[in-house]
Amino acid sequence: MSEHGPTLSRAEVIGLLTELGAVLHRDGLHATIYVVGGAAMSITLDSRRVTRDVDAVFRTETDGLRTAAREVATRHGLDPEWLNDRVTSAVVGLVSDEGQTELDVPGLSAAVASPEHLLAMKMLAGRERDLDDLVVLFRHLGITAPYQAVEITERVFGGGHPDSAPPLEYLELLAEDVLDRMDV
Repeated sequence: MSEHGPTLSRAEVIGLLTELGAVLHRDGLHATIYVVGGAAMSITLDSRRVTRDVDAVFRTETDGLRTAAREVATRHGLDPEWLNDRVTSAVVGLVSDEGQTELDVPGLSAAVASPEHLLAMKMLAGRERDLDDLVVLFRHLGITAPYQAVEITERVFGGGHPDSAPPLEYLELLAEDVLDRMDV
């Protein structure tokens, strides 16, 4: 997705997902998705946060879902990939997300990643651009020591880290960096 497209607020993301459900329902379809990334941060934690797309794992048939998402994109002048599943490999090995928020509308069931799962995914991704989100997550979860973030990551992935996961030492250093940013 383009980094220069329109930004979507929490209310807009929820509105687009609701509209997506209506299109699916109209077409006699029902889809199930698991929302992660910036959209999940916006829905779950921070109503002021904006995102440019909705990253999700598609848990059901995808052709009808993609067609419906493109229809919604056309109506709103969005990138056709505003709803994308490029994150699938990042969530391989996740254990059940019992803290997730649910958005159920006719045609669509959307589970939204819990703060713990968001933390684990962003810790394993280890990207500079995720540091601000990690600060928000550390504060929300009351993390005050690196081992706490590492323990959550281990618990969420249940030892099933993706092959590309950074070593434990890196996760500890990343957590220290986030905690240092919180002191500023």
